[in-house]
Amino acid sequence: MRTITVAVSCLAFAGEAAQEDTPWKTLAKLLAGQTPSDAFSVPGARMTSRTNRWNPLSMMARKPIVGGNWKCNPAKPGDLEGLVANINACDTSKCDVYVCPSNLHLGMVYEKFNDGILVAPQNCNFAGCGAYTGEMSVDQMKEMGIKACMIGHSERRMEFGLPTPYESNALLATKLKYILDAGLMCILAIGEPLPVREKGLEAVVDYCKGQLCDVLPTLKALEDKSRVVIAYEPVWSIGTGVTASPEQAQETQANIRSFIKDKCGADIAAKVRIQYGGSASPDNIEGLSKNPDIDGFLVGGASLKPTFVGMIEHLSK
Repeated sequence: MRTITVAVSCLAFAGEAAQEDTPWKTLAKLLAGQTPSDAFSVPGARMTSRTNRWNPLSMMARKPIVGGNWKCNPAKPGDLEGLVANINACDTSKCDVYVCPSNLHLGMVYEKFNDGILVAPQNCNFAGCGAYTGEMSVDQMKEMGIKACMIGHSERRMEFGLPTPYESNALLATKLKYILDAGLMCILAIGEPLPVREKGLEAVVDYCKGQLCDVLPTLKALEDKSRVVIAYEPVWSIGTGVTASPEQAQETQANIRSFIKDKCGADIAAKVRIQYGGSASPDNIEGLSKNPDIDGFLVGGASLKPTFVGMIEHLSK
């Protein structure tokens, strides 16, 4: 009863303060539900960011998730034992962890990881078993007990620099549905190349929207939204050592979440996890992880190093 009385008194005071042009007016605005950017606004001030960190969608609890993408590494099979041991040292009680071994090594290591660590192949076809030379099917993965698959990495989409057909957004949407229909989790990588980033945030967001449009119907119909993880990786930062600033990553991922909200609803947007990737490492994880729309990391080269465990520990605090 005392709590209710205090709350009512504060609101009454806030209502009175709002009538006066005093610092209490700002407090009144906050108590009334306005965002900090609105409550502290100054006439004529110019907003420098299109995102708003006072976002109830971002405040809802989503379990962090970190993936280690080994790409086409290591060169020597003898190095696998140490890499597996490093991943097995991760505490997965508060942070989901998955690892993406190379195709050649997948069959050698998939049974050697601790329970709670997901193995995710780096690609799959969309038609199952059959006469598909050089491909892997989700049917095979499922029979092996594999529970996740990654698709859409920029190094598969079109970034090899070779005159080969690239993986279109429509193709990846087909793969995503195939993966989910089989009961697996899907990590879908998206991200813009440098020429798009140089045009500014609006161009970046539009580019990412184009990569997501075809998958939204499947996402909307999916019962367990946690089975889709979006990995935002700006192409210009992958393997270059150049990382998007925490502000760049947050504003982009907040806009991606806002797009999902507009197209699929607030509940779905609040449940989908969005990772950041692109030269993510122990050196930059602290600044990035403080942002409300960054739900974890897709880690490349750093996942091959012993310090990868520290990244998991940081997110598990």
